[in-house]
Amino acid sequence: MPVYRNRRMREKLNKGEAVDVSMFPTYGGAFVLPEGFFKEDVDYCDAKRERWIWSIGRRKSDGTVLASCNGEFYGNDLYECLWLR
Repeated sequence: MPVYRNRRMREKLNKGEAVDVSMFPTYGGAFVLPEGFFKEDVDYCDAKRERWIWSIGRRKSDGTVLASCNGEFYGNDLYECLWLR
């Protein structure tokens, strides 16, 4: 297991309270989540870079679900915001 400086992230990952999305491909700086992966009751993070995911949105044009380290999907007319930290 990697060594994390962010203790809270490590704790949440170990308890299953957070999910690491760093293994997924990126598009425009956001992680592309596979169909059915998103769940509401957990936090999301990029554990490789120790960054929290701040917003998850579904692109209205094709249904692609993306996770971002900023709030770009909140209030964006091109996306349905599914989750906001």
